[in-house]
Amino acid sequence: MGISIKRAETEALARQVAEATGVSLTDAIHNALADTLKALGLEPQAQTDRYAEIEAWLREVDARPRISDKTAAEIDAELYDEQGLPR
Repeated sequence: MGISIKRAETEALARQVAEATGVSLTDAIHNALADTLKALGLEPQAQTDRYAEIEAWLREVDARPRISDKTAAEIDAELYDEQGLPR
C-alpha cells in the first residue's frame, strides 16, 4: 500500500527523523503517527487487532438465523436475467 507525500518539506522532515533515529522512512512515519495518537490519549490500533474484530463480527453474522436456504447462485438467478440485467 502506498502513500504520496506531496509536500517536499514534509518528506524532508520524515527523512531527517528516519536518519536521526536510524530507522526506515516507513518506520519513522509510523512511529511519529503512533506517538501523536498516544499524545492525544488514543491507542494506536494494530492491524491484527482490527482483523480480530472483523473475524468476530463475521462469526456473529454467521451465527444469525438464516431466512432462506438458497445459494448465492439461486438468489442471483432470481434477481438477474441471462444477460446479467435486473429482472
